[in-house]
Amino acid sequence: MFIEIANAAAVTTTPLFTSRMELGDFILLAISLLVFFAWIFSIGYILRGWLLLILSGGKDDKMKPAINSIRYAIIWFIVIVLSLYIFPRIAGLLGLDVSKYSSPDKIFKQIKTLWDKVLWTQSSTELDINSSDTTPAQLPDDFSNL
Repeated sequence: MFIEIANAAAVTTTPLFTSRMELGDFILLAISLLVFFAWIFSIGYILRGWLLLILSGGKDDKMKPAINSIRYAIIWFIVIVLSLYIFPRIAGLLGLDVSKYSSPDKIFKQIKTLWDKVLWTQSSTELDINSSDTTPAQLPDDFSNL
């Protein structure tokens, strides 16, 4: 079991930056990183506001900043999501070909790839933990011999 875990940790993934990365791929990566961290900071700011609201003890002078921080975090979260859909439309109207790096589908796929690389999940490293040739022992139906 320890060897399987060590082999799983030793699997290499493709790096984020490569020597053959095109400008569109770099821009897609930069946009995805910005959106990813903006979402994380927005969620963190919402949680901070909720914590301040809970700790305010019902006092108005402490509740207003907490409610404002939650409000502004939600507004910026909505602005981030809307900008992902509005920017490609405006660029298309201006005649710019930005579909390679600014479509929401590609940005969300890139964010998922980044998230998978950060957490070393199955889809990013293509791990097969059950690759051993032995089959696990079957448990009895009545669980009498555990």
